[in-house]
Amino acid sequence: MIKVENLSKAFGNKTVLKDVNLEVNEGEVVAIIGPSGSGKSTLLRSLNLLEEPETGIIKVGDAKVNVSELTSKNRYQLRQQSAMVFQHFNLFKNKTVLENVTLSLTSSKRKTKNEAIKIANELLEQVGLLEQSNQYPITLSGGQQQRVSIARALAVEPKVIFMDEPTSALDPELVGEVLKTIEQLSKRNITLVIVTHEMKFAKKVADKIIFMDGGVIVESGTPDKLFSQPSSERTRRFLMSTTEDTSLDFVI
Repeated sequence: MIKVENLSKAFGNKTVLKDVNLEVNEGEVVAIIGPSGSGKSTLLRSLNLLEEPETGIIKVGDAKVNVSELTSKNRYQLRQQSAMVFQHFNLFKNKTVLENVTLSLTSSKRKTKNEAIKIANELLEQVGLLEQSNQYPITLSGGQQQRVSIARALAVEPKVIFMDEPTSALDPELVGEVLKTIEQLSKRNITLVIVTHEMKFAKKVADKIIFMDGGVIVESGTPDKLFSQPSSERTRRFLMSTTEDTSLDFVI
């Protein structure tokens, strides 16, 4: 579903991605972990060209681009393969919950208004927010807003959903409701790539964990292997600093 070859990205004189190679299979749930500044979010944003790398080849779904040869056409084709759930929700404040979900359906998917409303209502029911469909984002909690953004991402039927630290902007008591929604998605054969600091959640829902540091993928593997037998000393030190017991089941 995703293949990345020799991806590099710099901001000014600072290189934040260094020759990254990555593969994600269809239906796989991949969690990207690592310290702040390790390049996790930049990698995720580069996969749909919200950040444009200097070098590399990106394949997502049916689209493949060499980033040194970008055109409006192949940029659009790549972005059509995925949807993004942002850290700070990125909802339209002047539109209702329902309108936030239907907008992409009527604009990019060319659905009629009635078709879009039907699909949006079904998705809002799935994330537990059908009763809030006529409210505006400002009236919702952070957890509710993030669930609206997940419904919006699902609406366009993407090949992949990218999630960039979807719980980091939430108060601690609201984290669980969003993680529960993502966990439900992980059981539906939807390809998910999630940047997260929630170690126990990553261990529970991911098929593969990727640990990044210094702009490179230090190692990757199944949750059991990476959390219990990391091959890199850097990974081991990071895990020790972030959780006292990664064997505990995540409780929602």
